[in-house]
Amino acid sequence: MPLDDHFWESNMTVSPTVLCGCDAVSSHGHHLPRRGLLRLATAAGFGFALAPVVGRAQGKDYRAMLLSCVDPRTQTPIAAWMNAPAAGSHAIGLDGKYSQFTVAGAAVGVTAPAFKGWEATFWDNLGASIQLHGITNLIAVDHGNCGALGIAYGQRVLDDPKLEWAAHLADAKELKEELAVRHPDLDYQAWFIDRDADGRFNQWKVLVAGPEIT
Repeated sequence: MPLDDHFWESNMTVSPTVLCGCDAVSSHGHHLPRRGLLRLATAAGFGFALAPVVGRAQGKDYRAMLLSCVDPRTQTPIAAWMNAPAAGSHAIGLDGKYSQFTVAGAAVGVTAPAFKGWEATFWDNLGASIQLHGITNLIAVDHGNCGALGIAYGQRVLDDPKLEWAAHLADAKELKEELAVRHPDLDYQAWFIDRDADGRFNQWKVLVAGPEIT
């Protein structure tokens, strides 16, 4: 039977030393409502301390997070590339071995000033995947003819193949630099998928090389 707030208020006494070891809470402890307890525990990092024990998937061989774009044209070719071995990226198929964060522009969406604020959600999700899945790699996949690139840097950049490539390359490198600060133990690679003469996304180029996943 679910326990209501009255139960928590009447029965839960919190020691300040358990939460943070500081003097902000009386040394006699307080009876806290359930919501107040959870907020206080989270603020003290208590919830994250428990996560590796109770939240991490056990016995799974997870390898990476994929950062990719929302463009519907790229979903199938990127998934096919991830799920089979790909030279220079992964020597094994990663089907069922990666988490995914999808945002307009991929690396562009995480780094471009036009999308300021989006990066916080990405970094939070990456941190959660590291904690929950034990991943050791970030794979970013940008793509050609990306509308988000046009929003970020203008149509002139999007329409000029040289400027388009330079913009994706710069953002992929900036993402690498930020990753090295936030998660220095995480390997990184960035890729660019473009269209062939028939408009199909199947042309792969390396933006930033990284260790091959085996």
